[in-house]
Amino acid sequence: MKFKQQLLASAVGAALALGAAASHAAATHVFDTSNTVGIPGLTGFSTTGAMMNGMLVTATFTNGFSQTLAWGTTGADSGGVFGTGWSLTQSGDTFVGVDVAPVGRWVFTNTSTTTPAPLVLETLYLQGGAGLTLFDVDMYDNCTSYVAAGFDEECTTGSARGSRFRFLGNETAEVTYSDALAVIPAGALGDIFHNMLVDFGPNGIRTDFRFDQDTDNDARLLIPEPGSLALVGLALAGLGALRRRRG
Repeated sequence: MKFKQQLLASAVGAALALGAAASHAAATHVFDTSNTVGIPGLTGFSTTGAMMNGMLVTATFTNGFSQTLAWGTTGADSGGVFGTGWSLTQSGDTFVGVDVAPVGRWVFTNTSTTTPAPLVLETLYLQGGAGLTLFDVDMYDNCTSYVAAGFDEECTTGSARGSRFRFLGNETAEVTYSDALAVIPAGALGDIFHNMLVDFGPNGIRTDFRFDQDTDNDARLLIPEPGSLALVGLALAGLGALRRRRG
């Protein structure tokens, strides 16, 4: 009997250990709603790594080295930044719900060969405004957003479900969202933000890591540049003149 109890206890312990290993490490989320930024609307479709051009990414390391780069497209649905001794890339739809297969992971890679040790990342700061990109912090499939008074079951119109930052490994960090977004003329619900700061603390992190984080796009991404509109106008004018000549 005693042997069976010990065997059962061992089995339970092993199952718990496996569950802990398989679970996502929980990042601490902070929502700074002290500043609100108004935007005209959201695109209403899935955002991929190829749709965040211009987003600013700053990597700061424990030795004081810091580098800011603008996000660029690398493929049909992928993009990234490639710095001195580091890179951040993303491919596919950034949304990952509870019932969705793993896709769209963000990957930070430490490529430094600094001796005696590689660079140690302290903070990673993403500023989406420059790329008309925003971070959707809804709780996966529940559309639960953060507001100062507690939690709200509503989502900003057009943002739908989202997925806030979560590691794919055992890493830990404090993740702060700032510049809460409001779709004009409505107010901010606290579920979408322009900026995301991932802080690993003074000891930093040396290794590569992966994470989930849903992004959406500002509706202005669909509006052609003024120069493009001018070119279209000239082209139409040229067609009109050609038709008049033929007539």
